[in-house]
Amino acid sequence: MKKIYTVIATYNSMEWIDKCLGSLNQSKVSVKTVVIDNYSTDGTREKIESDYPNIILLPLEKNIGFAGANNIGIKYALKHQADYIFLLNHDAWITSDTIKSLLSVIEDHPDCGILSPLHLNGSASGLDFLFTTYIVPEKCPGFISDIVLDQKKDYYPTQNINAAAWFIKSEVFQNIGLFDQLFYLYGEDNNFVHRAQYYGYEIALTPHSRIYHDREKRSFKLKDETLTFNEQMNRMKVIILNPTISLVDRWLLLFRKSFSDFIRNIRHLRIFQSIQNLTSFILGIFYSIPMRKRHEKLKKEAPK
Repeated sequence: MKKIYTVIATYNSMEWIDKCLGSLNQSKVSVKTVVIDNYSTDGTREKIESDYPNIILLPLEKNIGFAGANNIGIKYALKHQADYIFLLNHDAWITSDTIKSLLSVIEDHPDCGILSPLHLNGSASGLDFLFTTYIVPEKCPGFISDIVLDQKKDYYPTQNINAAAWFIKSEVFQNIGLFDQLFYLYGEDNNFVHRAQYYGYEIALTPHSRIYHDREKRSFKLKDETLTFNEQMNRMKVIILNPTISLVDRWLLLFRKSFSDFIRNIRHLRIFQSIQNLTSFILGIFYSIPMRKRHEKLKKEAPK
């Protein structure tokens, strides 16, 4: 029997904790669940302690971000000989078949490092809005056509999927390292996907498994000109640290992104945002030289 650990980073998660942890207790496949609480102040950790005694709770004394908290849980799972690690967002929950289906599919695909289920929204009225951006034909060939024509397969390689629900072979972490804690929040999953692909692993989704991700109430900034400076810096780091493309190509991509943002903001007289665009580009150039081999450093630090 495969040993599966679910790792969840929580922060003020009272709104979702019952759905999240309750759904894992209903899984048809037995899993151990590790919760790393990022210093919640709304009673989340107390509720877990009182209502979910089967959960392994690792409380932190400060909020160290998504990457840092997940890394603690991943190390715990690897130390206890996990075969697979299921990363799940605190505002998401599964069906009883979710993990069973993920396990069945990934075992049939030796090149797969990260497998994702379908991400539905919290009300189950449709797909999660941002998830739809990962399944377009240029990123996930054949998926939409197969669904429409009712000829779906069990496995679709894709360029990327956000880390709300990742089913990962433990060997991936052991071979390439953990999340890069240069990213406090957002961007760490993009960087991890790039590194996994660089070392030969496929990223894929299966339509035979699903989760629910409750974030419809939150706004999403899809237009580059609305990005905050921290978000621009995260995007810059994702580009500069991407080992799947050459250093020159990273510079060119960073220039194209930053310059297009700059022109758009200048046209709309958003002077402050324009300065931020140029700043992130300049910092990216300086950042790129010492960090160009960071994926190798993270690989050397991989837990064994």
